[in-house]
Amino acid sequence: MGSYNMIVNLDKKESLSPHDFGSGAKMAEWCYHHTPLVRALHNLLAGPWKGDRVYVVASHLPKDDDSYSGELAAARKELGIKSLYRFACDECRNLQPDEVDTEDHGLRYIYNHELEVFLDLAHCPVNLDDIAPLPLLIAPGGSDFDFDVNDEDAAEKMEDAEAWWIDSVRSIEIRKEPLEDVDYEEFRPNFTEMGLGRYYVLVNLDKRECFGYYTLSMRELAVPEAGGCDIFWDLQNLLAGDWKGDRVYAVATDARSGWELPGNEDLCADMAQSELKDLYGFATQNYTWRVDKRNSSDKGLRYIYNHALKVFIDLEHCPRDGGKAAMPLPLLLVIGNRGDVEGDYPAGGDGFEHVGAWCATARSIELSKEPLPGVDYAEFQPGFLPPDSWDDAADDDDDEDDDD
Repeated sequence: MGSYNMIVNLDKKESLSPHDFGSGAKMAEWCYHHTPLVRALHNLLAGPWKGDRVYVVASHLPKDDDSYSGELAAARKELGIKSLYRFACDECRNLQPDEVDTEDHGLRYIYNHELEVFLDLAHCPVNLDDIAPLPLLIAPGGSDFDFDVNDEDAAEKMEDAEAWWIDSVRSIEIRKEPLEDVDYEEFRPNFTEMGLGRYYVLVNLDKRECFGYYTLSMRELAVPEAGGCDIFWDLQNLLAGDWKGDRVYAVATDARSGWELPGNEDLCADMAQSELKDLYGFATQNYTWRVDKRNSSDKGLRYIYNHALKVFIDLEHCPRDGGKAAMPLPLLLVIGNRGDVEGDYPAGGDGFEHVGAWCATARSIELSKEPLPGVDYAEFQPGFLPPDSWDDAADDDDDEDDDD
């Protein structure tokens, strides 16, 4: 079952339910950057809810829990209630998505004037599924810790910070720009479910959009059935549709170069003015996430043309394993794969020299179900390993390292 959440404003007697915003009600189902509910919370606290007693309340919290102290104890006595969750459900007006602002207005700085600390969201993890800090800081009893955090130190840090701001919630201020003449300590929570490793996001420079999900490995992107995510089909369908003719890359979390290509002068200029010097961080912070526009079915797109290079790929001629190919297109558009972590295309694998080879000509890619009439290009067969061979190649590399 687990614990379920509501966001409640005790002063205005208003509430927000995750279910109304298309999410499950457990903390780990909605408490992430860029979700409509988190954006609504930020916008409300920056506007009509500023200075109010606003909390993320849980269904599991016992009536006699020691979280009910200080401001919460006073609020329970004032309102004559025992359960904040029941109060939010039964006594408050439930605001609907069309009544609140769920757009991203670039609210970056979250100040707590009573504690004299602030958050800079540009310094927090900003991948699609990384954890938004504010809801945890104002959650009595915390999240019941239903997040799947891979790193023990990160998990302990999250648990220690939960509910830290509940007695000072009235002093929260959220802004686009930093406050002048305020010398507070910056709190960098680093609330994240991402473990150690290299992850990828699809970036469209022309439309300034990102697509993907947290802990997306290159293997999961290139092999349609790996991890059950099927994001490869989204990539193909986007490049055949809305993203046709755009500069699209699969960018690694730790890539520090590789995008300095002809035609990318605008990107390089923007990044030169930004605190974020890596494309993954810059794009995930500044671009729009395509979170509600998935098209992850196989549309039968068999032919992939690169008109600048005058070559084409026939997916029927790619290596097969159990009827599924290790698809070449994501590998050809990679920025940052070095083949040295689990989930990367292995450095010792056939075709590794072609990883990222189409980045400079991404705009000239065209996908079709049938061969293009009147086009006489050479067929390109990169020879990428079938999926099950990735692990074997990585194991061989490890053995060679041991021998050295």
